[in-house]
Amino acid sequence: MNFLNIIFNILTSGLPCCLLAIGVFLTFRLLDFADMTAEGSFLLGAALTAACIYNGMNPFAATILGMLVGIVCGIVTGVLNRVLKIPKLLSGIITLTASATIALLIMGITNPKDIFGTQIPLASKLGPDSEIQTIYSIFYPWNEWNRLVESIVMIVIVFAVMVGIYYFFGTEYGMAIRATGMNEKMARSQGINTTISTITCIAISNGLIALGGALYVQDALSVSTVSATGYLVIGLASILIGEAIFGKRSFKNWLISVALGAILYFTIITIAIKLGLKTEFKSLLYAVLITIALCIPLIKSGISNLIKNIKKRREEKKC
Repeated sequence: MNFLNIIFNILTSGLPCCLLAIGVFLTFRLLDFADMTAEGSFLLGAALTAACIYNGMNPFAATILGMLVGIVCGIVTGVLNRVLKIPKLLSGIITLTASATIALLIMGITNPKDIFGTQIPLASKLGPDSEIQTIYSIFYPWNEWNRLVESIVMIVIVFAVMVGIYYFFGTEYGMAIRATGMNEKMARSQGINTTISTITCIAISNGLIALGGALYVQDALSVSTVSATGYLVIGLASILIGEAIFGKRSFKNWLISVALGAILYFTIITIAIKLGLKTEFKSLLYAVLITIALCIPLIKSGISNLIKNIKKRREEKKC
């Protein structure tokens, strides 16, 4: 059971971050857009979903609302950059900064003394006889297999999203978005409205990130102002690890690599914690993992060159 619990912990932590990583991937790789909105979208998606569930809303409707607020964040960032001509980095930072205050307002529903709040404790209201439910607890057997049910629900959602993203970016409009990221001037010369396609991609990206936040909060059963801290780094690390280990031969392979990168990332984190690493060292471990991921291509190249040199020397000796 301990081994199964470790597996379930990896899945329930990593699967929401698969959506986060794919969302970051869409702007970072397809558009070459350094979008800092990610942490704000993740926090708002989690906060709004938790607030709606806390007040008795259907968890599936709450999850969709959480995703929609992320889409709005993406549209705001896109408009700031493409319409108001604010630099990419600053556009994301502005939206990120504003979203922190909005999240406090949303979390204020549990604070009768002030309009602002610091957390929404879903765990205090959830139980086998409670009217409050999450998208996982609807299917709970309310025993030791609850975590398995969570993992299955997450896998289904993540798989459905990945299939949808794959087919969307294979359509004519999806290809137009990809063309915008590869060569905007060429895309514009082909009649593509690059402003709209860019805003659309950023909106989809942040919608996925917010959906990841919605799935996360229904597993953690709590959201606070620090819930999204560091998740942009996690998304970037997942992309780098996935690309370095699993490759990016095609768009489908690229998507799968990013998702597997998130799972592998949390596998390493979970194993490290189980081996006794204090949680205070997690940020240091994040930095080390990113550094290793960035060095993997260089290591692969070095090994490849070493093998070629060995073969060359053997051939020279035979001659």
